[in-house]
Amino acid sequence: MSSTRDRRIDNEWALLAELARANPGSLDDLSRSRDAAADFFRLTLHCTTALTGTPPHLHRVDAHVVEFRFPAWYPAVPIEAFLAVPVFHPNVHPDNGFVCLWTRGSTGDTIVTALVRLQNVIGWRLHNASPDHLMQPEALAWLAASSSSDHLTQSDAPASSCHLPLPCTPLEIPASLLLELTWRQPPAEFRRRLSQPD
Repeated sequence: MSSTRDRRIDNEWALLAELARANPGSLDDLSRSRDAAADFFRLTLHCTTALTGTPPHLHRVDAHVVEFRFPAWYPAVPIEAFLAVPVFHPNVHPDNGFVCLWTRGSTGDTIVTALVRLQNVIGWRLHNASPDHLMQPEALAWLAASSSSDHLTQSDAPASSCHLPLPCTPLEIPASLLLELTWRQPPAEFRRRLSQPD
């Protein structure tokens, strides 16, 4: 008999498959596996520009092999994302490719939510400067220096020459998935601490 978690993971896989069908040029090479600690979805994400290397030797890359990990306690513990090739970004671990997607996770977050956030993070649409989420301080310093100094040269100011945020083809989310995402998100008042009765 399958558990509630197993059914949720199966549903996440179905969501990913439907998203891939709606985005044939952006998502492919889907695979799924499991070990004693987690379930894993692997895929290749295309049409999403990110930066690799370190300043001043930054290079653009448009395709990314990604592993999404669903920990044993998912959905109470959020989905984790890892890039096979780490990119230059404040919230990406430079050694293992871990991408910090969530400031605060929700049990309503899905693989679709995770993929949209991944595109926004590695394309420099989102970054979190909080020490708890910062894994490449030099990337944050690079961003601050290049966006605050008008006198830097092209070689000194790669951020301005990269025209942040980087180019990206946003994933098309079918109407059926939008409906699924809408009903999963708890109302805002459910996220607040309940007050004590008088």
